[in-house]
Amino acid sequence: MPRSQTFIDGERIRKARTLRRVEPIYEHLALALAAIPALHFVKLFPGRVSASNRLSTDGKKNPVVTVGAAGITGVELLVDTETHVAQFYAITSAEQGAGRQIVEAVASATPADWFLAVPMDWSGGFWERMARDYPRLQVF
Repeated sequence: MPRSQTFIDGERIRKARTLRRVEPIYEHLALALAAIPALHFVKLFPGRVSASNRLSTDGKKNPVVTVGAAGITGVELLVDTETHVAQFYAITSAEQGAGRQIVEAVASATPADWFLAVPMDWSGGFWERMARDYPRLQVF
């Protein structure tokens, strides 16, 4: 009998219908991101997790993560449960300190044997500071 996903409340934390099996890493990431005051919505998808302070208005109610957009604080992570990789696909922060809180939440929510990756750094120094503070984080 499948385990009930009690952490998915349908308001703050949602799950896409296409996500059949919720791996434990999704629960850890969702709860860690939901604990950040600047992030109001977290949604789980197959292979990724998105969190933001705003939802899309297209009827899908997906967290909006548009890098550089005014007033948006959010993150999109690509999650590979087979190879144990969590990749920061997009991150943006309209609030001072929220970016660091997001990185800290992801680092603390992932097991020590997971690889944290940033495939492209256009931040102007943010990811270099994060890599110094979180040695598991690899910036390419």
